[in-house]
Amino acid sequence: MNSSSIAYFILLAGLLSCAAAFPVQNALDNNKASIWFEKEYRSYFKPDADDGLPPVIYGVSVSPSALKVGSPRSEINAFVHDAGSIDMVYADIGNRMNLMLDLNQDSRYTGYCGSNLPPGVYKVTIVAIDKAGNAAKDESATLAIRDPNDLNSNGIEDSLEKQGGKDLKVIVLHDGNLSDVSSAEDRFHILPGSAMTVSGDKLEKIAKINGVKGIYKDQKLRVLALAAETDGPSAVQSASHPSQDGSWNIDDPRMDKGYTGEGVTVALIDTGADHDHESLAGRIVAFRDFVNNQTDSYDDNGHGTHCASLVAGEKGTGVAPGAKLVVIKVMDKEGACYLSDALNALDWCLENKERYGIRVVSFSVGGESPSDGPSLLDEACNKMVENGLVMCVAAGNSGPAASSIVIPGDAENVITVGAVDRSGNIFELSSRGPTAEGETKPDLVTMGVNVVSALAGSKNGRSSISGTSMAVPQVSGAVALLLQAKPDLAPADVKRVLLKTADDLGPSGQDNVYGYGALNLTCALQSISALRPGLSPPNLEGAQLNRKEASVGEPVMIEAQALGDIRTINANIIGPDRTMEIPLDDFDGNGVFSARWETSFWTPGDYQVKVDLLGKFGEMDEKIVPFRLLEKE
Repeated sequence: MNSSSIAYFILLAGLLSCAAAFPVQNALDNNKASIWFEKEYRSYFKPDADDGLPPVIYGVSVSPSALKVGSPRSEINAFVHDAGSIDMVYADIGNRMNLMLDLNQDSRYTGYCGSNLPPGVYKVTIVAIDKAGNAAKDESATLAIRDPNDLNSNGIEDSLEKQGGKDLKVIVLHDGNLSDVSSAEDRFHILPGSAMTVSGDKLEKIAKINGVKGIYKDQKLRVLALAAETDGPSAVQSASHPSQDGSWNIDDPRMDKGYTGEGVTVALIDTGADHDHESLAGRIVAFRDFVNNQTDSYDDNGHGTHCASLVAGEKGTGVAPGAKLVVIKVMDKEGACYLSDALNALDWCLENKERYGIRVVSFSVGGESPSDGPSLLDEACNKMVENGLVMCVAAGNSGPAASSIVIPGDAENVITVGAVDRSGNIFELSSRGPTAEGETKPDLVTMGVNVVSALAGSKNGRSSISGTSMAVPQVSGAVALLLQAKPDLAPADVKRVLLKTADDLGPSGQDNVYGYGALNLTCALQSISALRPGLSPPNLEGAQLNRKEASVGEPVMIEAQALGDIRTINANIIGPDRTMEIPLDDFDGNGVFSARWETSFWTPGDYQVKVDLLGKFGEMDEKIVPFRLLEKE
C-alpha cells in the first residue's frame, strides 16, 4: 500500500468516525454521509470487475399503493443484487427521480414518494446501476394518486353522487367545448371550466365527454366576520385610538406611515361598498356587480363597506387612504356566494388588471368549514399570484381547533391572515394550521378584534366588527403602501418582506397560530427603503454540469450555487422524448446544491438541463444549461 492509499484510508476512516459521533435523528437523512463513506471505503479496497451483467431487481413493493393528494408519502422498496456492487438505485414516478438507499446493507433499497402529483395512476420504474455502469429497470409496480374529493376516480366529486334526478350546482373542469350541454352557464378563464346546474343523473354522462377533467360541487362561501356593534357618528372612537391602558403592543397599520398607497389600486371582492359614505369619497374608481347587475356601487350587507374603509378609507380609518378601490360585488345581502361567483370575480380582476392598474386583491371570503384538502379556489388564487397580483385572504373564523384554516387560506402563494387583538393576543376563533397538506398557516396576523370602520347606509357612521375578515383589508392596505414605496416589488417580494419583518408572537419562529407574527408595517417600509440585509430574494448564482456531452450510460453531475431562503431546487432534464425532475440537495449546507443524472435508458440527442429554484415565499429563478447525449460507444 503506497502513501497516498494510506492517506486516503485514514481520511475515510476519520470522516466515518466523525459522522458516527453525531446523534442520529432520522436514519434516512442523517446516515447518508456514513453510508457513502462506508461504500467508498469498500469500493476502494475491493474494486468491482465488470461482469457484463446488469443488476437483478426483484421484490418491488409500494406501500400504500394509493395516496390521497395531501396524504403522507408512500414507501418504495426493492431488492437489488449484483455480483459486484451497486452504484445507484432510484424510482422514476411521474417523471420525478426518487433516490433509494440500502440503509441496512442487506440489498433492500428504500425510497419515498409524496402525494404532490396530479391525480392519476403512475408507473413506478425502478432503475439500478452497478459500479461498472451496467443498468437494469423494473416497471412492475404502480402508484395511484387520488383526488380527495373523488376517491373512486370516476371524475365526479363523491359528494355529488347518488343524488338521483335532483338539480345540482356544479363546476365542470374541461379543455373542450361543452356547447352541447344546454345547462352551461359561465365559462371561467382562471380555471378551464364552466358552472352548470344539472340533474344528478346526468353527471356520469358529462364526465365521459371528451375533454372533461372533473365535476365538482359549486360550494357555498361566506364572509368571515362576526356580527357588528354599531355606534353613532359622534360616539365612535378614532380607529387608531389605543387600548384602555394607552398602549399598543402591535404596530397599528392605520397610523401615518409617510405613504398613502397613492398610485396603487386594490380590488375588493366582497358584498360591495357604500360609495356615499364619507370615508370612501372618491376612492371607488370601478364597480362590478355579479349579484344584481347594478352599475352604481352599493352594499346591502355592510361587510364590504367596513372592509373597503379599512383598505383605503379616510386617514385614521384606512391603511392606504390614497389608494384606489375597484369593488367587485359577489356576496349577496346575506354575505354568501357560490364558488362560481368567486371564480367569475377573479376572472374579472385579471381581465381588468391593466385597465385599472390592479396590484392587490383583498378577499375576506372563505369556505363554510375547515378545508380537508386542496380546492379549486386554492388553485385559482395561486394562479392569480402567478399572474402578478398579491392575494390577501382570510384564515377563517373556525378556531381555536388545529387544522381549521378555510379555503382559500390554505393556498400556497397567497398571504393568509389571522386575527389578534391590539395587545397581540390571538382572536379565539381565528383559524389555525397546519393545512391538510401539512403546511404552516396562517402567514401572519394583525388586528381583527373590535375593529372600527365605516358603517354602510350612513354618511359617517362607524361600526365595530371582529373576525379575520377585518385583518385582511389592513394587510391589503399595507401592501399598497409597500408598492407605492417600491413599485417593482413582485408578489413574492411583498410576501417575503411582510413576513420577515413581522413581530414574532407565541412560540419562537413560524407557528400555526400566529404564522410569522404580527404585521409591522413600520418595519416593513423601513426595511425596503434601507435595503435591510436578509430581505433579498433567493437566487441561483450559477448552474453547471461536469461535462458538456456524454455517452448513454455515463453519469452526469449537476451542480448549482444558490443563496437565501430556499424551498426547493430541482433539475429538469428535457430531452427529445421524455423529461425528468431530479431534486438537488445541499448536503454540506454551503450553498452548493448537487445531484446526479444517470443517463442509462435515455435517448441520444440534444438536451436542456433547466435548474429551477423555488423560494420559501414563492420566488422563482432558473438557469438553463445545454447538453448532448451520444450513442453508447
